[in-house]
Amino acid sequence: MSQSKLDPDIVRFLSRKTGLAEATVKKDVYLLRRNYPTSTLNAVAQLYAVSKGLTIFRKLSKEDKATLPNIEVEKEKTRIKEKRPQKKEKDEIIITYVSDDYFIKGHIKEINKAYTKGCYTSVHILIRKVIENLIREILVKYFPPTSKANKELYFDIDRRRFKDFGVVLKNLHNKRHSFEPDKIIERLCQKTKKFKDDANDATHSWYYLIERKREIDDLNSQSIIELINKLLN
Repeated sequence: MSQSKLDPDIVRFLSRKTGLAEATVKKDVYLLRRNYPTSTLNAVAQLYAVSKGLTIFRKLSKEDKATLPNIEVEKEKTRIKEKRPQKKEKDEIIITYVSDDYFIKGHIKEINKAYTKGCYTSVHILIRKVIENLIREILVKYFPPTSKANKELYFDIDRRRFKDFGVVLKNLHNKRHSFEPDKIIERLCQKTKKFKDDANDATHSWYYLIERKREIDDLNSQSIIELINKLLN
């Protein structure tokens, strides 16, 4: 594009943005050109755009930009702002459990992240999963699978899978007198049963949707984790 020609696309853009007729835009640019005789008409159009609170800098060719007055080039440079890295959001904590196990740590981290994001139904279901597996580990620790009777407390040998949470919890309660003190098992089973029943509803019913943070807080799931912690550590 030579100095004597004004890009029609630039004229249309400025006309649309300013509400002025294209002929008026052209006339104004040509008049302004008198003050900047060494600049191309497109470069002058940029100066005109700036006076209207606009910019067409991206529409200019390298040749056009090279003829802009230094003050205009500096102004365009100052508009480029360095993007600052956003601060990483710190997760709120709903449960803690110290473990070196990669998978346990992963589940605890995901629970707290979901809690932070307000995904409360997911939080409930995930906490149930953690508690169920930790309850099973209590039975495995105190009744290792060295005998069929022990193994059947938590594992269905015929079906080759772990028994349902309700069955495992019942078996733990039946074995409460094997623990010292047995009241810790009584309390653990009491608190966990209510949690399990609510979590089952959350898992299997469309209508069980937890929308408020307080509903999760009121479950006091950390108290169940602390009872488990006393038995496993």
